[in-house]
Amino acid sequence: MNVVDSSGWLEYFTDGRNADFFAPVIEKPEADPSYTLRLPMADSIILATARAYDAVLWTQDAHFEGLDRVRYIEKRTTT
Repeated sequence: MNVVDSSGWLEYFTDGRNADFFAPVIEKPEADPSYTLRLPMADSIILATARAYDAVLWTQDAHFEGLDRVRYIEKRTTT
């Protein structure tokens, strides 16, 4: 798995001098959870971290519902 930090994303999207360095991993991700599961970037980082440590992810974020090794509960709203 590859992780590109914010400076790399900015470099790529602004077509900076080092954009070509970051392009291969941004344009062709290797089973990136953000890409394959259609998760927002922050959520994909959380999921990747949990998987890297073989942890169970506990959440009320519906993006994770139904995923392996995720304990999900629907968020309750106050009235």
